[in-house]
Amino acid sequence: MGGIANMMKAGISVLARPQKVSNTPLHLQIEPTTFCNLKCAFCVREKNVFRPKHMTFETFKEVFDDVKPMRVTFAGDGEPTLCPDLFKMLAYVRDNNARAIVTSNGTLGPELAEQIVDSGLWALRISIDAATAETYRKMRLADFHEAILEGIRAIQALKEERGVSRPDVGFEYVLGRDNLHEMKSVVELAKEMGVCRVNFRPMNLVGIEEREDELLGGLTKDGYRQALVETRELGDSLGIPTNLEEIISLLPFYEERYKDDFNPEGKSPDCIYPWVQIYVAIDGKVTPCCALQMDEKVDFGNLFEDGFDRVWNGEAYKTLREEMKRHRSPYKSCITCEGRSLGKVTELAMKTPGFLKKAK
Repeated sequence: MGGIANMMKAGISVLARPQKVSNTPLHLQIEPTTFCNLKCAFCVREKNVFRPKHMTFETFKEVFDDVKPMRVTFAGDGEPTLCPDLFKMLAYVRDNNARAIVTSNGTLGPELAEQIVDSGLWALRISIDAATAETYRKMRLADFHEAILEGIRAIQALKEERGVSRPDVGFEYVLGRDNLHEMKSVVELAKEMGVCRVNFRPMNLVGIEEREDELLGGLTKDGYRQALVETRELGDSLGIPTNLEEIISLLPFYEERYKDDFNPEGKSPDCIYPWVQIYVAIDGKVTPCCALQMDEKVDFGNLFEDGFDRVWNGEAYKTLREEMKRHRSPYKSCITCEGRSLGKVTELAMKTPGFLKKAK
């Protein structure tokens, strides 16, 4: 299916919200490996992964050829840069006129910088979570902070040397008790290192509810809000885009979403993902987004066993589309999510640096 024709069909699906769709997903999220070199305090990986493995290039190629996405995000329960075939996968995405995004812990940056710049990767999102090595150790339980910064410096230097603009490098920052005080410092660090954006994420406790006190204990509403507001103002003054305006507007929701009596009717926010996106785990299991698979182990079918068509328009997808059309969902990941409406997805895309520009 041609790219423009598929986009038009996807647009019709998003507006009409049918159970069965004629378009293929615009966005493929895929898990290239379940190996990881970190054991982060806020990660659900140890509950999900018992025998880690890598995806082969041949398997990835079959998935890509079935889905034919415009964008591919490599992420999951593992660290993508540990996958031996990752750079072959990135080259295939590039050669088929799609954009690739990798969410990485950045720990292998110094040794992979040249491959990263040569790969055709559109965007690299580094999960840094701290401005200093001391705080990084508390969040990630490892000592890679300086290696991450060295890797980013190497990538930025190579881009300048070769006169290319890609990949753009952004920071991901999970907000917890131990790193709230370094929000402003990480924005300053982003400015210093030529990082295009800092994306802050409120801690997601689905699947690790028992760790709430360990990860968030002691935080106050006033202190949390003040840190968000001051960091947003700093980002604006330095010209570093953040998503803090959205987070601040949703604070009442974030404060309530993990309470036992929250949303007993199972109402879900508006979300277009079931009509335009697919997440494929390492074993072929499919859901509309990574949270449903990683946090709740939901299974909408197996792409490797059932084939794309039977999964994409299978009963599980059709049932969820009908439920979400009525703003309902049986899944905790959905009802505790802020939602991804058409307007919100478009707004976030337009705010992403370089979204409308062609790569050099």
